[in-house]
Amino acid sequence: MHLSDISKKIKERRFLLGITQQDLADISGVGLRTIKEIETGKGNPSANTLLKIFDVLGLELDVKIKRTIE
Repeated sequence: MHLSDISKKIKERRFLLGITQQDLADISGVGLRTIKEIETGKGNPSANTLLKIFDVLGLELDVKIKRTIE
């Protein structure tokens, strides 16, 4: 999943839950500017930042090992 896909999921989920960017920032402890940058695809969030946001939104971050060509 690319960052643009993650950005869309975050925005969609936030709208579904009826919370503002400011609400998400306040609850997650992530700065409002960072939330805005992530949602517009301009940010470069750390995994820790994404985990904080995902926790508030009820989302999971799934990490998979890439398959290698043999």
